[in-house]
Amino acid sequence: MASLRIADYAPSPGGRFIVDGEYSGEWFRDTVLAPALQSAVEASEALVVVLDGTSGYGSSFLEEAFGGLIRRRLFPPRTVREMLKITAETSLYKPYKALAEKYIQAAKPDTVAA
Repeated sequence: MASLRIADYAPSPGGRFIVDGEYSGEWFRDTVLAPALQSAVEASEALVVVLDGTSGYGSSFLEEAFGGLIRRRLFPPRTVREMLKITAETSLYKPYKALAEKYIQAAKPDTVAA
């Protein structure tokens, strides 16, 4: 099982799009998350994404990073839902985990973000 700690790449995640500034959800998805998930899929293993250790998350970051995998047709919904595991080691990050999982479940290919 592969693991990815968001704090190692984006200590203060923020914004939806790259134009919104450093460490946006779009940047994280395209530069870090999608390539890591692709490698995990090719190795037939799950990718565990650890949310702990950042300054927090905005809903736009989480939706774009996680829901965007499906909306942008980077991966089929089933692949994301089965191969991507989101964890929160401390209670501070558990609401972010629930929100990210909600965005994955609600995502439809080619839909506009909520």
